[in-house]
Amino acid sequence: MTTPKSEPIGTKQSPTGEVVVGVVADPVTTTLTVAKHLERELPGLLAEQLPDGHWRVEVHRERLPPSDEKRLEMMDLAAERRREHGWDLAVCVTDLPLMIDRRPVVADANRSRNVAVVSLPAFGAMSLRRRVSEVVTQLIVDMRGGTTPKDGSQAHRRSRVPALSGAFERTTPDQDGVDVRIFANRGRLRLLVGMVRDNRPWRLVSGLRGALVGAFAFSAFYLLNTTLWELALTMAAWQLAAVVVASIMAMITWLIVYHNLWERAKDLPPQERERTVLFNASTLLTLAIGLTCGYAGLFVLNLTAALMVFTPEVFRQYAGDEYGLGEYLLVTLFATAAATIAGAIGSGFESEESVHEAAYSYRERARREARRRSRSAENNDSAVHDAAQNDDTSRAEDSDAGPDY
Repeated sequence: MTTPKSEPIGTKQSPTGEVVVGVVADPVTTTLTVAKHLERELPGLLAEQLPDGHWRVEVHRERLPPSDEKRLEMMDLAAERRREHGWDLAVCVTDLPLMIDRRPVVADANRSRNVAVVSLPAFGAMSLRRRVSEVVTQLIVDMRGGTTPKDGSQAHRRSRVPALSGAFERTTPDQDGVDVRIFANRGRLRLLVGMVRDNRPWRLVSGLRGALVGAFAFSAFYLLNTTLWELALTMAAWQLAAVVVASIMAMITWLIVYHNLWERAKDLPPQERERTVLFNASTLLTLAIGLTCGYAGLFVLNLTAALMVFTPEVFRQYAGDEYGLGEYLLVTLFATAAATIAGAIGSGFESEESVHEAAYSYRERARREARRRSRSAENNDSAVHDAAQNDDTSRAEDSDAGPDY
């Protein structure tokens, strides 16, 4: 895509002094929430840093393209939308993880085209909207200036938004099309946390309805099982804790294996292998957090049912005369752990698509689907190549055998 270069924002301004910043956001919850926050807060932040104009922000919803290796596709789109809508600057906000040289990229900007791309996962999980607002402010300050200050110079330090000094590092990369790049400090850990946040693991509970219904049904059976009562009341605390952890891990393992949530890193190039390990780690953490939330919710339901159904006379028969809330907790914890393992069977009735939708963000689902298609195409090409080789070999053997009388 070829986009004509525009003049820097510092050389051009509307007669009214208004400067319009367009924010192009993926139409998913996290990016739209951040975009709406920018619409409210960015004009004030820019007025503090650049008081020579009146600032306004417009939000545009659009599916952003998957970025290429140099992350220029989104910049091309931003430049095109800036020209179409008559914006002075354009910023793409995406939940696509970006990395270069094993470092997570927070944002890239091009001053000659007045465009920038901001990647949300590299911000981590804390104070997301505030940090994005500060980074976008920094990018616009850099684009608004006549030139980008040299790294480490006094002008570079003076033009830095103070709140960004610890969490992020601003650089001037040696790459065509990118004038300013911001990296995340404590990079891969922050990126991993941001990827898990974008997956929104708490949605896993509502997404796995089959497993939840199955676990709740088995809970009723286990709560009425006197053998389970006797086991729970005689267990040590560490044993009960081990059972709870094992039940959640069993559920995680079942989901990963049965619904093909794990990606193989073997035989991949080193950089792609590292990215795959990162995506697998985000899958594991997403499932662990989501299923822990589901376990906690099921435990509360089971405890409520136990307190309502079990009469003191019945409970005293197994727990002794001096029973209390602690004994109810022990029985309910053990019953919930057993029901969680049984609930894994219920997840088998969920389609692979519904499980992926519950466990992953839109970008992660799109990435996995693109990779699946790529591998399928490679396998088909390999099968065609092998068939052609076999055909050639067969013809050669027939030729060597001579005429058949």
